[in-house]
Amino acid sequence: MSEDPEELLALLDDLARLASEHGARIEVESGDVSLAVTPSASATPAAASPPRAERTAREDATQRVHASAVGIWGAAKDWSAGERITRGTVLGAIQSLGHIAEVTAPADGEITEVLVAGGAPVEYGQPLFAIALR
Repeated sequence: MSEDPEELLALLDDLARLASEHGARIEVESGDVSLAVTPSASATPAAASPPRAERTAREDATQRVHASAVGIWGAAKDWSAGERITRGTVLGAIQSLGHIAEVTAPADGEITEVLVAGGAPVEYGQPLFAIALR
């Protein structure tokens, strides 16, 4: 993915326009960063949309927390959407062949989705949580 801010803003413009035109949620993942663009209920046509900087300020940056191993997921507590977390918070652990791999929050934010229940088997790279960065 490009590091040029102008290219990234242009990409966000395109994603916001597509989401608005088609009324669909668009999710893009690149490495450890994930972005979700959801059209508002009162989306306006692309020609009447607000300036680029105003639109991108409203779009939430979302980061997914992925499994770092194959095994059985054990949550540190019963997490739910809306809970605030800080970077380094232990979210749980993956147990595999006697080895335990702790999973921590990569950034400050708010849990928007809990994608795996405690006791469930997980695959390497499988998304466990979605966190809205704050």
